[in-house]
Amino acid sequence: MERIPTGLELTTDELLSMREIVARSFTPANQVGVKTRRRLMELGLVHNALGGLMATPAGRIVARL
Repeated sequence: MERIPTGLELTTDELLSMREIVARSFTPANQVGVKTRRRLMELGLVHNALGGLMATPAGRIVARL
């Protein structure tokens, strides 16, 4: 990742998923669509941990903008 993406670069589903993940701190992976989950992981905004998703520091920044 060269830079942190902005919220404007995410789809509505991606941005809502990011906000939900940040708000909960941990979200079961099956609660986020496969396509959305893959894209957020590619962007470095979330990572897979213990069968769920957790926001990275960059993900927390994007979710709060």
